[in-house]
Amino acid sequence: MKTLTIFTTLLAATAAKKCIVKPTDAGENSEIEVNGNSTVANPDDPIDLKTIDYGDNVDMTDVKKLPADFKWGAATAAYQIEGAWNEGGRGESVWDHFTHEYSENVESGNRSIDFSTNGDRACNSYELFEEDIKMLKVMNAKYYRFSISWSRIFPEGVAEKDEEGNWLVNEEGAQYYDNLIDILIENDITPFVTLYHWDLPYALHEKYGGWLDYRSQYDFANYAEYCFERYGDRVKNWITINEPWVNCVSGYRLGPGKAPYRCTAEPSRFTNATALSGCSYEIGPTKYTKDSEELPKDRAPQKLEDVWCSHNILLGHARAVKVYREKFQKEQKGLIGITIDGEAQIPWVEPGMSNKEYENNKKYANLAAEFRIGWYSDPPMTGDYPASVKERMGKDLPEFTEEEKAMLKGSSDFLGWNTYTAHWAAQLKNEDGSYVEPPTAEEANFDNSKKDMWDDNCKGRGEGWTCIPPTLGSQAGSSWNTKFAPTIRVGLNWFNNRYKGLIKNGIVITENGCAQPNYKVARANDEVTKKYFESIGQPQYADTYTEEDIEKEGDLEGPLMNDKYRIDWYDQYLKNLRLAYAVDGIDVRGYMAWSLIDNFEWENGYETRFGMTYIDFYNDEELTRHPKESLKHLGEWYKENVEQA
Repeated sequence: MKTLTIFTTLLAATAAKKCIVKPTDAGENSEIEVNGNSTVANPDDPIDLKTIDYGDNVDMTDVKKLPADFKWGAATAAYQIEGAWNEGGRGESVWDHFTHEYSENVESGNRSIDFSTNGDRACNSYELFEEDIKMLKVMNAKYYRFSISWSRIFPEGVAEKDEEGNWLVNEEGAQYYDNLIDILIENDITPFVTLYHWDLPYALHEKYGGWLDYRSQYDFANYAEYCFERYGDRVKNWITINEPWVNCVSGYRLGPGKAPYRCTAEPSRFTNATALSGCSYEIGPTKYTKDSEELPKDRAPQKLEDVWCSHNILLGHARAVKVYREKFQKEQKGLIGITIDGEAQIPWVEPGMSNKEYENNKKYANLAAEFRIGWYSDPPMTGDYPASVKERMGKDLPEFTEEEKAMLKGSSDFLGWNTYTAHWAAQLKNEDGSYVEPPTAEEANFDNSKKDMWDDNCKGRGEGWTCIPPTLGSQAGSSWNTKFAPTIRVGLNWFNNRYKGLIKNGIVITENGCAQPNYKVARANDEVTKKYFESIGQPQYADTYTEEDIEKEGDLEGPLMNDKYRIDWYDQYLKNLRLAYAVDGIDVRGYMAWSLIDNFEWENGYETRFGMTYIDFYNDEELTRHPKESLKHLGEWYKENVEQA
């Protein structure tokens, strides 16, 4: 049986070094392992492209199946599906506030419909959750990953008790999750609960700037404590934070894409008080740490806000875990972890590239993974940021105290990973072909930290951040989303080698899926990507499709319901997951398909559909659930590829 070749082995080796990468690190001779055999390559010779093999072109007949206790299910998030944004005592979240205030930051196929740019109604799962459970049964799901809306339980974000020791909770909101959990269990589906999926109570953003302020750690831990106390007798699988990178980097630097729209451009309402799009200045007075100066309210976005958000959200995770372990875990016997996201990094290769340059790209692939993934996965595993991040960021990176390091280290019983696509990686070059030098110790800061690094899933970006081909796999239906199935196996190997012995309860794929090519984002008959993969001897990964494969709104006879692209996506990714388990020996314990139902896809609105269940949001007042072929297909995949108890 084929194993992953050279680049994952070397990624694991360089992961242990965790150092600033120098372009001179590639040795005179590099030992290359191909399916267990070692050869010595001349560094100046062109790389033998036949040595780059992802090991997934195999017959699965004799490959070991996934175990019977494999956590098989689907995932959703509260703001994307629940609706009922101001019902039952629920408080406003940052997504409620900012989609209402800046509605043009969200795409819409019909702006005359007031809910087309927000989650006010969404899928109305607040009332229709039993219909969602019917869809789970179609795919033979044994687990359902959903999130709790913090502001539905504590409208002002503050979880506290009265003088008699009773929680001051919105009982109607809390009861909703009781009902959902109970009916899941009645249907033999195990709840897998995320405490925070980006919908921070707006009151905390207004009070102190949300995750930018150190107080957020404690408010989150108190909220988590209530959830453990109320639901922990039935919930045995907890995720503290979903995708801290997206929450912080997209919410506090890039964009405007994710609430609270803190991005580097000048806030539009500084110059136009009625602006409906752009970056936001609305924020409360903020202290990054207990001892730092207080920044004034309603200020323009500041440099490093994403860095401080990341720092505090990781500590919020650790404080919530501390509460669970000290007060609940022994009795409730559950598991708790964090879910991070990030692209597995693939070293860029092209015909004629020397062995030496390819070896260097492998090192940069690992370096890119440390910045994109390790920044968030290292602290819960090892107690601190990666050495490369610390060295390159210099004084711009906050430091954990020794007490915080101890609290963080080992704070994830399992590791959740949301994986969709991969990135190529390489060391950047100057116009004359020489390498861009890494930052020196004197140059180390945020701006210089990645000045010599390149990673992306396409070779260029056009207007609206659209990919310029070739792309790393075919273009799916969202600009960042390309189909390259080996990414799941590459990433699982990276985690396994980096954290060997530290992940006590395995890795769970907590999201994976795609939006099909659609009228907004598609690249049919992509000859550029096809020719690139042919040139490196991997034509199958171009995965070219035609205009007929692009889904069209309202055409229920076509790919919208008969979603062959999505089915193929799941087949390829799940094949690689099974190979990682059976061949590579990775302790991968679960898979949650994203997403159970079509929903509000954040800044992309309702026409970017990741769901395996179709909903006609604009024309069907009942929001009827219609299972797509992919949902049925996964139900059969489970029976054929997982041992049946």
